[in-house]
Amino acid sequence: MNEGSVDKSRVQQLEARIKELEAKLAEAESKRETQLLKQKIAQLEDTLTRYREELEAAKRQISEIQAPYRDIETKLKEVIGETGEVSLQYGGYRILILDKHKFPWSSVAELVLENRFEVWLGKDDKQLFICCKPISD
Repeated sequence: MNEGSVDKSRVQQLEARIKELEAKLAEAESKRETQLLKQKIAQLEDTLTRYREELEAAKRQISEIQAPYRDIETKLKEVIGETGEVSLQYGGYRILILDKHKFPWSSVAELVLENRFEVWLGKDDKQLFICCKPISD
């Protein structure tokens, strides 16, 4: 073999080796990028899990805070029955008195006052109503 063909063969071998190494480098970079992305996904999943836990804790806390007031609304509706209507108003309730003679005045007054509600009486369009809301601190 002559020197030119040996050099040409050597160059071809080196070029093939370079291509092989470039392919391995690209694969290694791809693996590294994939690993970094997997780490980022794991971090995001952890953050999402923490946020979900905080959200559930907040929901439980809100539910616990609202529970006594929901119970009062239910109790008011049970006590009042057909003699009035209960609706939400101003962070409390507005009780429209439909039958002032059968309305359980003392039971309603006792229920709202026992639960530390402020109470107002009023009249509009010839109908009596009671407004009540938790005492402001």
